[in-house]
Amino acid sequence: MARRNTFFTADTHFSHEGILRMCKRPFASVRDMNRTLVELWNARVGKDDVVWHLGDFALGATPAEAASIFAALNGRLMLVKGNHDGPDTLALPWAGPVEHIVETSIDGMRLVLCHYPMRAWRGSFGRTVQLFGHTHDLLSPSSLSCDVGVDSWAYAPVTIAEIRSKLAGVTEEPEERRMARLRKIEAGPVDDEA
Repeated sequence: MARRNTFFTADTHFSHEGILRMCKRPFASVRDMNRTLVELWNARVGKDDVVWHLGDFALGATPAEAASIFAALNGRLMLVKGNHDGPDTLALPWAGPVEHIVETSIDGMRLVLCHYPMRAWRGSFGRTVQLFGHTHDLLSPSSLSCDVGVDSWAYAPVTIAEIRSKLAGVTEEPEERRMARLRKIEAGPVDDEA
């Protein structure tokens, strides 16, 4: 049996006219964007692979368009709901229940999956990585958090290995960890004699 790969993505915004301007996406039209996103997705993702979509699947698509795009995508798709995922998106045949936040472990990496970037999450003082979308590549990663949206990853889903590689070069601490470290420094040394 072939090994199943797991991929992550967010913010595809299929059929969303405004995203072309807002994110300066290099597509001539929504139709061109939809076609290219599907092609890039299917070039990486196999039929049996799992894809965690961290929200904002489509916006402005008719139910038939959204269903057609969904059917064209390889993989077993899981959704972590984003702010633009309305009833038509939620009604698509996702491979599992639609969630707002997921805590899981994949390929030895503990993960918190949410559409939104978080300032703190369970495991942020350890090694748990928070994956998010929503910001369309506006926020830099920390050593334990990463935007997996298409605008951050050349318009295609990404693997744990690619996320690990990206985070390996990041020195910025998660905010909660950084603030706790600074508070400890400000408190100064503890006088054990007192």
